[in-house]
Amino acid sequence: MNLMQWLRFIGQVHPREIELGLERSRRVASRLGIKKAPLVITVAGTNGKGTIVGVMEQCLCQFGIATGCYTSPHIDSFNERIRVQGKQASDPVICDAFAQIEAVRGDVTLSYFEFATLAALLIFQQQEVEVALLEVGLGGRLDAVNIIDPDVSVIATIGLDHQEWLGHDRDTISLEKAGILRAGGWFVCADSDPPAALQNLAAQLNCRSFCVGRQFFIQQQGDSSPCWHGKTRDGADLAFSLPPFPGLLADNVAAAAQALVISGLDVDWKSRTDALSIAAIPGRQELRRDSDSGCRVLLDVAHNPHAMVALASRVAELRDSGRVLGKIRIVLAIMGDKDVDSMLDALESTIDFWYITQVEEPRCMSAVELENRLQRLTSIKAMTRFESVQKAYRSACVEADEEDLVIIAGSFFTVAAVRKHSVDTNSKKL
Repeated sequence: MNLMQWLRFIGQVHPREIELGLERSRRVASRLGIKKAPLVITVAGTNGKGTIVGVMEQCLCQFGIATGCYTSPHIDSFNERIRVQGKQASDPVICDAFAQIEAVRGDVTLSYFEFATLAALLIFQQQEVEVALLEVGLGGRLDAVNIIDPDVSVIATIGLDHQEWLGHDRDTISLEKAGILRAGGWFVCADSDPPAALQNLAAQLNCRSFCVGRQFFIQQQGDSSPCWHGKTRDGADLAFSLPPFPGLLADNVAAAAQALVISGLDVDWKSRTDALSIAAIPGRQELRRDSDSGCRVLLDVAHNPHAMVALASRVAELRDSGRVLGKIRIVLAIMGDKDVDSMLDALESTIDFWYITQVEEPRCMSAVELENRLQRLTSIKAMTRFESVQKAYRSACVEADEEDLVIIAGSFFTVAAVRKHSVDTNSKKL
């Protein structure tokens, strides 16, 4: 089978799209003889996981350290989920991994995500990576990634999302995320206001904990280079300069650096970071330009209230810096199982023109319903409904003036629908 055929197949093997639990993955991993990489860093959390993993991946690859990276979901192609040395795994390599899994799984039914996770671990083993960076898909405690014991556990910001699976308050959700912690293990927390339940559990497990704003942070004054301050494995203070990281939240970049510093890698951080460059992470407050009109676009997979607050803050930053002087236009499609009203509330005072739409995904809220939700907000200036993201995006770009900014947000599906129609800002100055 080719990759598309395999992906259709693995999406049908398990009777449920999502069924949390480790036993199925563990059984098949044992049959495959999967072993953990020499160094494993696992990242959980509600928002910021992809950024933290992406920054670590860029750093390690520039250091010349053999690195495997597993993330989800993807934007343009499944291959994005499995990368070695920053390069996406090829179709034949992924298909071969799927074939090996299928050959040994027997009567064990694996979900799509479990198939993908095992394929990534198998490929990393075959490629003999030194470091495996693993992003949790959902939760942490019962996520397939958690069959591998991490050497460093990172938890990004915790918000309300996937409540039907993880709980209805931050304390309960944080305990699910904290399932990636190990007794006596290294723990990096990128949430500046960590729930008490998370802090208490980390203490009970005697984790060696590092929290943003306490043990580590990034300091930046004026036009000077960002400076990271943190701790080494033995608790000594350490500081070094970082390159600019436009569009990325400082707490996430700081957490990525802290995780690498305590990982035990033999790296002279002060000398090596001088030569680093940190690029934007696809779909994470990513600034680009429309391929046809040249108008400025910002792609963000923000899909919960906390992420929308961060998006609004980013827009305010662009306005304050004078980089955006015109109107803010947003192309928006959101999954119906999200806290849609809170997401809209977070953006209400930021957006000038709303382009409401939907994607071809069963969970997606209809454009009609999304329009109805928006109509309750009294400050809405202008709103138009479209039948597809592509049509909404094209209309927004055509109507945008040179000083305007077009945002595409609401879900990975929304960004995926149009990202290919834009180019990196490096090809045309923002």
